[in-house]
Amino acid sequence: MSYQIHPTPNNISCTNTIARMIDGLIFRYYWATEGLTDDDYTFRPVEGSMNLTELHMHIYDLAFITNKTYGGSPTYKKEYLTSFDSARQEILRLYEDVSNRLKEMQDDNQLNEFVVKPKSLDGEFPFWYTLNGHIADCLTHIGQLISWRRINGNPQPKGVNVFLGKQL
Repeated sequence: MSYQIHPTPNNISCTNTIARMIDGLIFRYYWATEGLTDDDYTFRPVEGSMNLTELHMHIYDLAFITNKTYGGSPTYKKEYLTSFDSARQEILRLYEDVSNRLKEMQDDNQLNEFVVKPKSLDGEFPFWYTLNGHIADCLTHIGQLISWRRINGNPQPKGVNVFLGKQL
């Protein structure tokens, strides 16, 4: 299977821009996790850091809260994800759901309806915080997945072009 980013939208809007960011995140995540081995799942670059599976479940947490913030309802709770692959499929589904929901919005002002309610902080925050928070954090962790698998001797598949959003 070769995953690639969807064609560009016909018009520029806030919702299409955020959806495109999510599509890029999906692309990077898909290829960062494609072809991992059992040995990769337990790899940790240094003692005291998360191993790749623990990092992966943190990415699930970010996908879960992002999807929930943008009006989605996750299919699975973390405790029901029994394998790396089941978590991977749910992460892809959660982000695809967010992207699709954003692309379907007719009015950028609908974004004002979405708020983040972090458990660690009092109050509600506008959707903007998902951009510099959950989405940017997820991209950072996807980069870690790519680095860790490379350090472990299993680089991501050849030909992945993040600019074009396809595997060459």
